[in-house]
Amino acid sequence: SGMMHGYVAVDKDANLLVPFRTWRNTITGQAAEKLTELFQFNIPQRWSIAHLYQAILNGEPHIREINHLTTLAGYVHWKLTGEQVLGIGEASGMFPIDSTINDYDAGRISQFDELLAAQNMPWRLRDILPRVLVAGEAAGALTAEGAKLLDPSGELQAGIPLCPPEGDAGTGMVATNSV
Repeated sequence: SGMMHGYVAVDKDANLLVPFRTWRNTITGQAAEKLTELFQFNIPQRWSIAHLYQAILNGEPHIREINHLTTLAGYVHWKLTGEQVLGIGEASGMFPIDSTINDYDAGRISQFDELLAAQNMPWRLRDILPRVLVAGEAAGALTAEGAKLLDPSGELQAGIPLCPPEGDAGTGMVATNSV
């Protein structure tokens, strides 16, 4: 579990492009307003897509270098497993979800890509978003590198399966046996 929402942009060499932008960062008002109008769907300032579009509107140089975009929970999961995935609850804080297919809303992804067409980005939105998983789906296993991050002594072994990374609300409900 991590801080749902936010903005973690990573380049092709696995480097963070900008410091983590938390869900509490309210610099995305302009982007949230424009995307809400475009999608005819409320886009809160804390959502990852609002952070991405605000960075684009601001002309931030890192946007052309993005290889993948995720949340804090997704970043930690990626470092532990090598898998760029999110649980559906966490993913719903990045971009609107189509609940009939348990994935990002393809129509709105197309709208976003069309919005950026004139800017000739080297990526399409779907290519930089993490894959969406639901509870019970395989989300990867702890790698040797991930095990070393958790236990530098080397006692922890690779191979432990991990669940999809989720936000704190859903994780808290499960942990307290509320659902």
